[in-house]
Amino acid sequence: MMNFLVVLISSFLYAAAFPEWNFWFLSFIALVPLFLVLDQRQGAIRQAGYGLLWGAGMSIAMGYWLFPTLTNHYEVPFFRSVIFFTLCLVLPIGVIYAVFALIYRFLSQDRFFFYAFVVPALWTLLEYLKESLSFLIPWGGIAVALVPFSPFIQVADIIGPYGIVFLAVMVNALCFWFIKGRRREKTETASATATRRSRILVFMTHETLPLVLVFLLIAIPSFYGLYRANILENWICRQREAGRMVPATLVQGNFSTKERWSGMGFYQRTLSYLEMSQGEADVRRVIVWPETTLNSAKEVNDAFFLKLMQTIGENALLISGGLKTDDLEKDVYNCIYFISGSGSVSRYDKHYLLPYTETSPFLDLLDTYYQAPGAFKEGRTAVTVETPEGPVGASVCMEILYPDFIRRSVKSGAGYLVNVSNDSWFGDSAMPYIHLSAARLRAIENRRFVLRASNSGISAVISPTGQIMDASGLFTKERVVGEFIQMDRMSVYSRYGDIMLYGAVMVLITAFSQVIIRKN
Repeated sequence: MMNFLVVLISSFLYAAAFPEWNFWFLSFIALVPLFLVLDQRQGAIRQAGYGLLWGAGMSIAMGYWLFPTLTNHYEVPFFRSVIFFTLCLVLPIGVIYAVFALIYRFLSQDRFFFYAFVVPALWTLLEYLKESLSFLIPWGGIAVALVPFSPFIQVADIIGPYGIVFLAVMVNALCFWFIKGRRREKTETASATATRRSRILVFMTHETLPLVLVFLLIAIPSFYGLYRANILENWICRQREAGRMVPATLVQGNFSTKERWSGMGFYQRTLSYLEMSQGEADVRRVIVWPETTLNSAKEVNDAFFLKLMQTIGENALLISGGLKTDDLEKDVYNCIYFISGSGSVSRYDKHYLLPYTETSPFLDLLDTYYQAPGAFKEGRTAVTVETPEGPVGASVCMEILYPDFIRRSVKSGAGYLVNVSNDSWFGDSAMPYIHLSAARLRAIENRRFVLRASNSGISAVISPTGQIMDASGLFTKERVVGEFIQMDRMSVYSRYGDIMLYGAVMVLITAFSQVIIRKN
C-alpha cells in the first residue's frame, strides 16, 4: 500500500511543476519516488500497475479540466463524460507509463550507465510516442514545465524539447542514484569485511559523481542560456532603435462558444473585431484574430475579403482563423486566412486535428455542438505561407504542441510564427497557461517571434527568448499591441531536428544488447 502512495505522490509532484502551480524546480526531483518503487524489482504485473497508476495520477492531476469541459461546454451526459475521460485520456497515458515500468524492469541493472542514460532515454522516447499517436496529443512533457526557468530552457535551440526532457529525467535518475549510494555507503560502513578502498569507491561513484553531474547538467545549460539570451535581447534592442520592428495587433474578442457557433451575429462579431483592430492609417502592421473567427463559410467570399482589405488599409496584413468548405467534396477545413490590404489572400489548412472533437480516431463520444462542424478534413497546404510580410509559420490551436511540425515551417523559411487558438473550453484551469508555455518553448527552439491570438486568452507577443513581451488576461475582451521582426538565422534545432531522439535510440539498443548478452 505504501508503494502505491509513493507512486501517487510522484505523479502529483510532477503535475505541480506545471502551471498554475509553477513549481518548476520539482521537474528535477518529481520522478525520484517513482524510481524508488520501480527499483524494487517486483513482479511484472505489479510493476506495470505502478506505471499505470503513475500515468493515471498524472493525467487526472493535469487533465482535470477536461471533465467539466465535457459536462459544461459540450453538454455531454455525466456517465458518458466519465467513459470519455477514462478511455481517451487516463487509460492511454497510463498504458504508456506501464510500458515504461515494464521495460525499466527488463533492462534494470545496478550500474551508473542504466540510471544516467538508459532511464532518461526510455522516458524521452515514450514522451515522443505521444506526438506520434494520432489519438493522443503531446501534452505534459517536462520541458514545458521548465519554461519559467529561462536560463536553463534556452538550450532548447540546440537539443530541442526532447533534449530538455532527457536532461531533466537524467537529473532525477542521478538524484535517485545518489540516494542508493547513501544506502550503500551505510551498508559498506557497517560491514566488517569492507575495505577502506571499497568505501571510497562507493563514495566516489554513488555520491560525488552524481552530485557533480547534477550540478553540471543544470549549470552548463544555464550559463549558455544567459549568454544566448543576452545576445538576442541586445539584437532586438538594436532593431527597435533602427525602426525595423513591425507593429502587431492581437485581437481577443472573448465571445462565448454559443455566441460563436449559434449561427447568429457573424457580421456583428466581425465588426467588433475590426473596431478593436483599428490603428494608424497607412502604417505597416500585422493584425491577428483567433481561431474560427471567420466561421461562416457561406459569408466568407471574395466580396467579404474585398471589404476587409478596404477596411484594414493597404499596408496591413490580417491573419484570421476561419473555416473553408470544399464545394465539391463538402469537406470542411479549420484554416487561417492571410488577407493583405494590397489585394492578396492565401490560406493555411490545419494539419493536426484535435482527436475526438475535430476528428474521431476510434469512436465518436461527443455530439455536434450547435452549428460547429462535427469533423474537419486534414489539411494539405504548405506549412509555410508566403505573405507580403514575408513567409510565416502557421499553426492552429494545439498544433503549437507539435515541435517538429513548427520546426519544419521554420526550416522551410518562416521568419516568424503565428498561432491562432480558442482556449475558452479549457475554462479557468491550468491548460491555457500550459498552452502558452508550449508556444514560448517553440519560440526558443526556433529563435522566432510568436504572435498568438486566442479567443478568450491568453494572447501574447513572444520573443525568440521565450519572454512574453505583451500579453492579455484570461477571459477578457481586449487587444494586445506589440511588435516583432522577421528572423532568418536558423537554430541548430531548426536545422537538424530532434537529434537527441537518435541518441536515445542508440542508448536503448546498447542496453537491450547488454541484457541479451548477459542472459546468454
